[in-house]
Amino acid sequence: MPKLLFIALLLLFAVTPASAQDAVAEAMREQLLEIQQQVIKRRELDLLAEAPLTFPSQSELKAFLKRRFLEDYPPEQLQSDLVFLQALDLAPPGLDLKTVLQDFWLTWIGGYYDIVNGSVNIVLRPEDGARDVLPIPQQVIYAHEFVHALQDQHFDLERIIDDANKEDDRDRRLAIHALFEGDADYIMHDFLRHLYDVDPDAVNRAFSAVREPDSEPEIPPVIIDTIEFPYRQGFHFIADVVAALGWEGVNQALRDNPPQTTEQIYHPQLYLAGEGAMPVNMPDLDEIVGAEWQKAYDGPVGEFFLRQHLEVYLAAYQANVLASGWGGDRMRIFTNGADDRLIWVLYQKWDSPHDAEEFARGYRRLLEKRYRQVSDDGLCWVAETSHCMAQVGENETRISAAPRVEPALALLALDN
Repeated sequence: MPKLLFIALLLLFAVTPASAQDAVAEAMREQLLEIQQQVIKRRELDLLAEAPLTFPSQSELKAFLKRRFLEDYPPEQLQSDLVFLQALDLAPPGLDLKTVLQDFWLTWIGGYYDIVNGSVNIVLRPEDGARDVLPIPQQVIYAHEFVHALQDQHFDLERIIDDANKEDDRDRRLAIHALFEGDADYIMHDFLRHLYDVDPDAVNRAFSAVREPDSEPEIPPVIIDTIEFPYRQGFHFIADVVAALGWEGVNQALRDNPPQTTEQIYHPQLYLAGEGAMPVNMPDLDEIVGAEWQKAYDGPVGEFFLRQHLEVYLAAYQANVLASGWGGDRMRIFTNGADDRLIWVLYQKWDSPHDAEEFARGYRRLLEKRYRQVSDDGLCWVAETSHCMAQVGENETRISAAPRVEPALALLALDN
């Protein structure tokens, strides 16, 4: 899991780093102490050690991002991520994923917690200049990042990240990301409400005065949704856990019981009930694929990325309905190194026969919309590639795609 997680993305506005300002005036120290006390009171965690505050310059921010990208996104990880997105029709071949992600962070980053040195870093806008106190937007960002400092001091975030990285499971990593960011965002919004109660006019003026970016990078929607999900959906997850178990429930999640799937983030009642993903077994398919194809991914898709895939062709509400009965899945992706073609297969389990039947009907509509030509057996749709789907048993479905219909159909392993 990338350590770039701990970033406040106030998507209401953009920020462009000004020159560095590391010296903290006495008035700002008092202000920071007040923010810390507000956060500590709301989060019910004490500060165990100093969390240094810095104001990175443009060059320092770029250097930080470059360093983090080198460590968090080695070329093989970026390629694996790209293949995963391409198989789900979420990214075009040849997308420069590294540049897309870096452009996003440079455009929208408001602040970050550096897990390496335990520092809180706030990005100032050029018009802010050197200040004796933090502007209101940066106060809100500081509250968010200070929560990450408390999380780290009490629960060792690097330990949680290292555990999440033991398997190539994007769904689990995204769920844990939502735990971290949902916690910080919940407190951030609570602190913002406090500021609004004190002086609503000042808050409104501060946020209305923030400039939009001169230009925004072109970013595939899935990248934006993947980055926003831990903040937006994580906020609601934390709210439900706090309502059910208090802050000790969140502490327990950080200590040794983190969410395991994005399904648990979408449906916190499943997390609270201890319902995880159903195990999904898949036979050896290498003989069907052929020796010229190499395995590029073998792991879950999860409810979040399934929704993203469905939304390429269906309305969001349809995707939500079809994905909400998700029970577990496993995907394998194969590449051949000669071109951008992929072979992939996805085995899925559903919470009930009704959920499986509903998904099968909905996915057939998706394939009809995409291909408009179905094979005589009603299992495969053929155009520039072949795409097959079948319901297996009462609560299982299988989907496959390949350049030719024969291997795509064989990958469903309907005789098992």
